[in-house]
Amino acid sequence: MTEFSTVLKCEYFPLCSGCQRQGDISSPPVWEDVKSFFQRTAPDLSLALIVKEVTGWRTRSKLAVRGSSAHPEIGLFKQGSHQVVSIPTCPLHHPSINVICAKVKKILIERRIDPYDEERGTGILRYLQFVVERKTRRVQLGLIVNRQAKDSVLDGFVKQLYSEGGLHSVWLNFQPDRTNRIFGEQWEFCEGEPYLWERLGIADCAFHPACFGQAHLSLFEDVLRRIREWILPNASIIELYAGIGVIGLNLAPESKEIVCVEINPFASECFELSRLKLQVEQQKKISMQISSSEDAVRLISGRQAIIVDPPRKGLDPKVLEGLFKADLGAQLVYLSCGPISFQRDAEKLIAHGWKIEKAEGYLFFPGSDHVEILCCFKKVSG
Repeated sequence: MTEFSTVLKCEYFPLCSGCQRQGDISSPPVWEDVKSFFQRTAPDLSLALIVKEVTGWRTRSKLAVRGSSAHPEIGLFKQGSHQVVSIPTCPLHHPSINVICAKVKKILIERRIDPYDEERGTGILRYLQFVVERKTRRVQLGLIVNRQAKDSVLDGFVKQLYSEGGLHSVWLNFQPDRTNRIFGEQWEFCEGEPYLWERLGIADCAFHPACFGQAHLSLFEDVLRRIREWILPNASIIELYAGIGVIGLNLAPESKEIVCVEINPFASECFELSRLKLQVEQQKKISMQISSSEDAVRLISGRQAIIVDPPRKGLDPKVLEGLFKADLGAQLVYLSCGPISFQRDAEKLIAHGWKIEKAEGYLFFPGSDHVEILCCFKKVSG
């Protein structure tokens, strides 16, 4: 088993809001609260916190672009402000992100392109989204711009960026509104390959830049392996909050039927491309429904296994109500990215007949006071 250093030291700490902890970050304070919760609700449970790389792990990042054309600042906001702290050598980032970040800054200066000015609503470049393709170390780059459409300035900027190498592709996202929301509704593919492909577990997965993906991929693959170990064999499965369906795609060989539910319309094309990479008999067993998870609650009935991977706010009340009515003997696999909301949801599930059988913690964001929880429940009473 590979051993990883759990010591983090960053020159931008504590100005940058990306990390809350330095030094030995292997057991964040929130983990003590999580352990106390499981000691109370499942006292016989053996609970571990899984930790892997603490540097170079981040294959996805969104950075703000502010400052001036002569002195652009690319990084994260200082805690409690909208003042950008430049982080050109962030130790958490995959090295390719730092390389492309430097190229963007250089070309902004050369072409005298103004970053976004929040107070005036002027400037062009608002944010950057980086996604690293691990196999090639190339970056799928999203440019979030203060424009409604591409113009000659953007066209020249994009072409020079791509010509400098290291990029898998370049996309534009148009966000002309004066809002804190990072992305606009419209994306335009500019250069390179339209989808980034990543081998996750046993599945080849396609990613559009508008689709959610995990940032700590080696650790996420551990989660995928564990879910495959835990899931009931030959089960009829529904996966809510499915993203592009990575978990479901990994379960296709052992399952009877899988329906993945996701609200993001861009997920459908990525799922379909990924599904077609499965063996023919497995392709027939898995499908995707584009809708909110709360609108798909009726699909819980009759399923032997339910998988949920909600946002940090936790499960929607309607989803919880549907789980309260699940069949006896059903299995629920809950991947939580919000330890507080997980504890709230778990208390309600336990009160409505669900029993905790297995659980693990994962340090998906080394340097933060945050853990993700993978928990397996069984419905034991009505």
